[in-house]
Amino acid sequence: MNRFTTPVASLLAVLLCAAAPAPAASAGDLLDRMASLNPNLRAFTATLHAHVAMKSFPFLSADLVGTYFYKQPDKYKVIFTSGVPVVAQEFDKLYAHIEPASRWRDLYTVSIVSDDGTTTKFRLVPRKRGNVEHIDATADDRTATVTTLRWNYYNGGYAEMTNHYGQQGGNVVVASQTGHVSEPGYVADISSTIDGYKLNPALSDDIFAGD
Repeated sequence: MNRFTTPVASLLAVLLCAAAPAPAASAGDLLDRMASLNPNLRAFTATLHAHVAMKSFPFLSADLVGTYFYKQPDKYKVIFTSGVPVVAQEFDKLYAHIEPASRWRDLYTVSIVSDDGTTTKFRLVPRKRGNVEHIDATADDRTATVTTLRWNYYNGGYAEMTNHYGQQGGNVVVASQTGHVSEPGYVADISSTIDGYKLNPALSDDIFAGD
């Protein structure tokens, strides 16, 4: 697998998290709230604008534009329509997404590292071994949104991103992200914005075929 695509694609992934303001709750309750966000949002499409800047050879800088598709409970895909063709093609094939909090307990061993009354830090250890050793996730206690994620790889590298949110039709959705990846021989910064949301369109499962 091309070393360029997997961590960068992970950083571009859109983590769908939303919540109405609510009083702070215990960390256990927080995960339940995160798992039941946006109950009326069944699907969406949005436009993703991504800028990738390689900080190591070949020092590539690329701007990509694509359509992001989501269908509950866990179907995600981005199809890039403009940008550097080779890079866009790789993202089309290897685009990765972040599993929603509703699936965390199924896919990871979830533990709470800390809760200061404002933010809660989770550690997610994959139940099946892969490239990721563990994920560190930080959530806002009040809004039940994931604010930061860091993937820690067995090879000593890592990838991290920060989410920024906005309102769409009564849902809180990701409006922009910033990220960084650092692996042996490979370093890159990523920034993206997501706009043009269309909520609850009819999406065929064929869109997600092959993922």
